[in-house]
Amino acid sequence: MIVSGFQMTFTAQQVPCYKKKKICNYQYLTNCYEKVAFDSVTQRYYSRKNFGVLFDGSCATCHRNGVLEQEITIVEGRRNGIDTSYYPSGCPFSSQSFLFGSPHGKSTTYYDSTFRKKSEIEHYMGKLNGAYISYDKNGDTLKYQEFQDNLPNGLKKQYFSDSRIKKINHYQMGLMHGFQIIYDEEGNELFNIHYNEGKKDNKWTYYFDNKKIARVEEWSKGLKNGAFITYNDREEVMSEQYFKKDVPIGIHKEYYADGREKNVRIYCKKGELEEEYAFDNFGVKEVIKEKELKKKKKPKKTEGSLMN
Repeated sequence: MIVSGFQMTFTAQQVPCYKKKKICNYQYLTNCYEKVAFDSVTQRYYSRKNFGVLFDGSCATCHRNGVLEQEITIVEGRRNGIDTSYYPSGCPFSSQSFLFGSPHGKSTTYYDSTFRKKSEIEHYMGKLNGAYISYDKNGDTLKYQEFQDNLPNGLKKQYFSDSRIKKINHYQMGLMHGFQIIYDEEGNELFNIHYNEGKKDNKWTYYFDNKKIARVEEWSKGLKNGAFITYNDREEVMSEQYFKKDVPIGIHKEYYADGREKNVRIYCKKGELEEEYAFDNFGVKEVIKEKELKKKKKPKKTEGSLMN
């Protein structure tokens, strides 16, 4: 049987897609390579016979084995409508939708020899707008992300196999905004962080594999603002630093594994290092910088005092 220039080799229902492949019949179809030319400057399709005349109609390309590769519809030189492309096996490779030359609506790709989806993506007049989803061969979700006007906007999720969550991000018009969490394969948090319009914000927490806290950081719109503390896997402090609007303040310390002080730095309110000292493995103190004592100003002598 021949339909629209393609010979259907099998028409029964509920059969594998490769048994329903479309075989090209050049007697009835319009070959895109022979009849149509694409101009990358104007982004239009033209007739090869009368170049300068916009092409209208449908044309097809075929694989070397004679199986249909793709049939597209062109209106006034622009792709329009929904079309499907195929693997050499004859199974669907992708289904895409165009409106006046721009991707518009949902497009889907498939794994070969199966109707299982590989990805889904939504466009609006050529721009990413909606959800982008990718799947593995078992049908489990690998990635989910939302877009608006070609920019990440909303939720983004990445998964391990079996659709177990791996990472969660939030975006606001292209910028990371809100909490971001990364998990290990057991579902434990590896770190939990926040952004505000693309800048580090709020409390950032990192974890060891045993779920204990490895490090805590405090941020305010990209500036260090608060405590920055590192722990070992026994929940003992290994270092501590303090900041106010990105300026180091107070006492900063580093510790040996047994909890003894290793290095101490003392900063003034203006962020200047006033004093620093260190201890070696034997506890011997080494002064690296001493605090400078302010000299008292001598009172100015008055004219009367000079006379006396």
